[in-house]
Amino acid sequence: MSGKITTLDEFEAAYREGLGRPLHPRPWRTVTEEWIRRFGDGAGDYNPLYRDPRHVSGRYLELIASPAFVFSVDFGANASIWGHIPQSDVSTKDLTMLYLGASLEWYRPIYVGDRIRSVETPAGIRRTSTRQIGEACVCTGVTEYWNSRGELVARLTNEMLRFANPGEGVEAATASARPAGGVAPDPLVWERTRRGAEPRYWESVSAGDKLPDLPKGTYTVTELYLFAHAALNTRRSRAVDEGTIDMGAGGRADPEYARRNRAQATTFDYGPQRICWMIQAVTDWMGDHGDLLRIDTRLRRPNLVGDMNTVQGTVKRTYRDGGDLLAEIDLVNVNQEDVVTAGGTATVRLPAEGTVPTPAPLFAEERQPAPGIYG
Repeated sequence: MSGKITTLDEFEAAYREGLGRPLHPRPWRTVTEEWIRRFGDGAGDYNPLYRDPRHVSGRYLELIASPAFVFSVDFGANASIWGHIPQSDVSTKDLTMLYLGASLEWYRPIYVGDRIRSVETPAGIRRTSTRQIGEACVCTGVTEYWNSRGELVARLTNEMLRFANPGEGVEAATASARPAGGVAPDPLVWERTRRGAEPRYWESVSAGDKLPDLPKGTYTVTELYLFAHAALNTRRSRAVDEGTIDMGAGGRADPEYARRNRAQATTFDYGPQRICWMIQAVTDWMGDHGDLLRIDTRLRRPNLVGDMNTVQGTVKRTYRDGGDLLAEIDLVNVNQEDVVTAGGTATVRLPAEGTVPTPAPLFAEERQPAPGIYG
């Protein structure tokens, strides 16, 4: 059954009415070790800085969450998908959508025990036209993440493309280009080499430096579900979108639904999943003493089950901004055809040589004292 809104003109008019008005805030949630670790399982990021409380280095003397963890606090797309329009008023059989990309800025880390909530606000809508889908609306949403001390943790600005559903998949990698068998993504999370506790000093970085490739292997349905139910949330949906009986991963794991309702050739990923990969490539490279300040990303084509993915990065420039020593990094996610499916630019703050102190004895590795009369 079609919704009440079936044309782009109707959608734009209804969406525009709610611009600048925040959606009702999400409930407060307490950050736990298990939640942070579960996010890493779903995103495929096994950096011990975000998983092991015994891994103490850098300025963080206790477990913190990955910068990408904000997607687990709130996916941050309701404002750009619906705004204040009731979801029942728009059917994806009439007007479907694609995630275009996002910009994120971080202001402080998230620690175990923090209470976190988010506020989403529809911020803008404009018309555009593309070769593949023709006329469309680009909807912009802003999500702010706050802790219970009233501190702004991060801000996400994303864009969603809303367009008339063609009833078939948009351009993607050809099935014949996907290698038979592929490479299993599962062991890759264990094989990853990271900078870790060894500081990467700003003076040692130069334009043109290559980041280690981050191979993600073959995109599988398991990888989709891990991200959907570990990185995002474990909750069941209250309703199923028309055209599928599968609530999992928003129905996108159903190939027929993906084609008819979401304009994809088959089962496809969440756009932020590739953003999490790009964030991981940067945080693995910068090490425990660096800070990811900002990333701007753009999704260029779908990532389908069967595609192979590798994140690549290159230092674009290094520069000073006041007292900060910064590096700007260009990032791409390429598939098995060496086609860029997503790209981005990250800004990282690095320490200067000689500024990283020796860890205090208070935070040395634990060991049991030798037995004695005072032991």
